[in-house]
Parts: sequence; C-alpha cells; structure tokens
Amino acid sequence: MKLTLLNLSFSRAFTLLLLITIGSGCTVSKGGSEIIPVWTYERPIDSSYYIGIAGVSKADFPYNAVEVAKENALNALAREIRVKISSSSVLSTLQVNKWVEESFVSNIESAVSENLEGYTLVDQFENESEVFVYYRLSKSEYLRILSERKRVALGISYGHYLDAERKKSEGAISSAIERYLMGLDAMSKYLGELNPYTDENGREFNLDRALLNGVSDGISNLKISSKPEIRLTLADGYTGEIEVEVKSEDLVSGMPLKYSYSRGKVSARGRTSTSLNGKAIILLNGFDPGTLRSELRVEVDVSSLAQVLTPMSPLAPMVKSMNSTPLILPITLDPPKVIVIGDEKMFGRTTQNGQLTSTLRAALMEKGVEIVDDFSTNSPDVITLSVQSDTKAGGEGAGFYTAYLNATIELIDPHGKLILQKNLERIKGVQLNRITAGNEAYRKAQKEIKGRFIETFMEALYK
Repeated sequence: MKLTLLNLSFSRAFTLLLLITIGSGCTVSKGGSEIIPVWTYERPIDSSYYIGIAGVSKADFPYNAVEVAKENALNALAREIRVKISSSSVLSTLQVNKWVEESFVSNIESAVSENLEGYTLVDQFENESEVFVYYRLSKSEYLRILSERKRVALGISYGHYLDAERKKSEGAISSAIERYLMGLDAMSKYLGELNPYTDENGREFNLDRALLNGVSDGISNLKISSKPEIRLTLADGYTGEIEVEVKSEDLVSGMPLKYSYSRGKVSARGRTSTSLNGKAIILLNGFDPGTLRSELRVEVDVSSLAQVLTPMSPLAPMVKSMNSTPLILPITLDPPKVIVIGDEKMFGRTTQNGQLTSTLRAALMEKGVEIVDDFSTNSPDVITLSVQSDTKAGGEGAGFYTAYLNATIELIDPHGKLILQKNLERIKGVQLNRITAGNEAYRKAQKEIKGRFIETFMEALYK
C-alpha cells in the first residue's frame, strides 16, 4: 500500500486527499490555509432531523454577528416545522373565514419559533468576514417534547372544563363561558389536531369540542328580551330608559352586553352588564332635532367575555367571529305638538295674512313637528309658539320709502314657562311706497326664520 501511494502522481494524490477531506465534512481553500466546512455551502440531508443553518456577514453585523447567525439559524430550523391542520379537527370544522384560519396557523407557527427546545449546536464556523451556525433537532425528540407539552396543556384545559360545568350547574352562565374559553385557550396550539381525552372515570371524549360546545351553546341559548317598543315624548325631553333582561334557563347575572342606536346624524354605542337580577338598564338620549324613528340593538358582548384569553391568543379572531342573537327594538319619538299664534302688524295695524306665522308653521312641519290648530284637553303637552311683530317707518328720500320690522318670537311650554325667546330687530325694507317697504321687511324676516333661526327653536324642543 505504501509503495502504491508513493507511485501515485502528485495530482492523483492531491485528488484523493481532497476526497478524504470532503468525506470528513471539510474542504481546503484554494490557498490551502483555510479549512471550510462543507455544510456552509452544501445543506446536509437527514430525514431524522430538522436542520437550521445560517450565515451572516461581519461587515453587516460588526458587533454581534455570532448572535445574529444563531438567531437566524434557529428561525430557519423553526420554519421546517410545519403546522398541519387535520381535516377532522375543531379548527377545520368551524365555520370560520380563511383569514381567521390563516391567522390561527400563523400564531401557532410563531409560538413554535419562540418555544423551541431540544435542539443541539452541531457546528459553528467563523473566518475574518463571515460567521456560520448549524443547529439540528431530532424529529423523534421534538415529537416527545410536543406530546409532553400537549399532555400538560390538556390537563389544564380539563380543569377549566370541570370548573365551567360546575359554574353552569350553578346558573353562573357568564363565568361558565369564560371558563370554557380559558380551557380552549390553554390547548389552543392543538386545535388543528384531534384531541381525545380520558377523564378520571375512564370516559374518552373530545375535550376541545366539549369546550367549544360549552361556549357556543352558552351564547346561543341566551335570550335578550324587553318590552316590544320604546316610545319617547317631548314631555320627557326625548330621554328614556329601557330595561332588558337576559335568560338562559333562568335569569343570567353578570352578562356583558353591548348596544347601539341612531340619534339621527350619529350613532350612540355603549356597554353594560346585567345585575344580580339578570336585568340591565340602557339610557336613551341626545336625539337630533326632527328625529322621529330609530332602532335599539342589544347583544351579548362576546369580545368582553374573551378578555380572559391570554395576550396574542390565536383564539381571539375565532371568538370575535362568534355572534349572539341580538334584540332589536323600534324607537318611536312622538313629534312635538306646537300651536303657532301671532299678532302681526304693519305700522301699528293688525294684518290678516300672518306672513311670519305661516312661515313658522311650514318650517316646523318640514322638521317633523305636528302643528295643532287649537288647544285641546286631549293634548296637554302642546307647546306654544307666539309671534309679535310690527313695522315702523324709517323715512323716505329720492322716491323710496324705508320700513323697519321688529319681532319677538317666544317658545312657551304647556305650563306657561318660557323655553326660548328670539328677537328680530330692525329688519330693513326699501320700496317705492310705505306698504311695499313693510312687506319687503317681512319677506326678509321670513328668509331669516327659514335659516338658522328655526334650527335654534328645534334644538330647544329636543333639549
């Protein structure tokens, strides 16, 4: 053998040495002074391991190249561990949209990266310009670690399940739903898998489905009820309260609710919860002038129940997609009843056409106000709108006459109390004679009434 090697040409001997070197995992650089591991440029293939290799430039990371290379290598290893969703799992059978499922998988994959363990550092190579790191994780070891984690997680979930069942039997439905959610959260990483569980009596059941059914049944069995209609009146300032109750088999206390209703231009939204008697009070107010119809919507605040979930829980998007059956109630606002009376004069003499009175009637009707012609014992809540007006001569010159209109308009409640008073002062009219000048002043006053003036009266009615 020695003789054979001696007889080899230098070239063939070098080639043989190179092959031996490569076989041992290293190769020689062109200059022969630096040994470079093969794994830095040729990825190892081993079906028994997850592999993570990364290299970084020292020029890019002059102070922490080793740390960055290690982090990148672990991330590369984690990316090899794919989350697979079983077609028979809870996640697959839920009616959730694609975004929710993708978000769920993404959150689990992020958790895989953060909770890696059992991996080993196979090798690390560094030269003047680069750092390379090589990690691997045994697939069988990783499976063992996952199985142990899952066993512990399902045990915690089962404890929450027992608590939830006890709360449910006691009628504490809100607390029961929260415990079911906590149970699902504890095993959330495994909802894409099958999760049979054997209890202390030897009974095997699907724990995740039992928890999920507890949540969905708990929410769907809730019934929110109230009186069939809400009616608000001017006498109450268009403010009122509505009492709603929540029942399952019995009245449910501590159930979070959310509600909304339109005030006219904008919507009012709020949250409340049922008291010990299973009832909640919702205040209605702030309606825009002229609003005659609205609608109150009340439903279980599922997102509030979901506050028991851990931060960044992959369950959050799924829980937010759950809905309860809402209670929808019509709101009727009785239109204000107003009688318009006036004493309109032209240069001290009462006029019959009632220009300002007619304008006020028409403008109020456009705003949804009910105009009544006379006081009636059947309508004790009638508001009075009183108009007092007169014109005065302002002089003449160059064939033109000037008239000035002064008017006082008062809004008076059914008890005779002044609600609002507005004055129109020295509204000027100029025409070829005194009467037409007075009419011109009245026309200008009508135009002013139709603008911001009438809005002020409407706001006063709805305060």
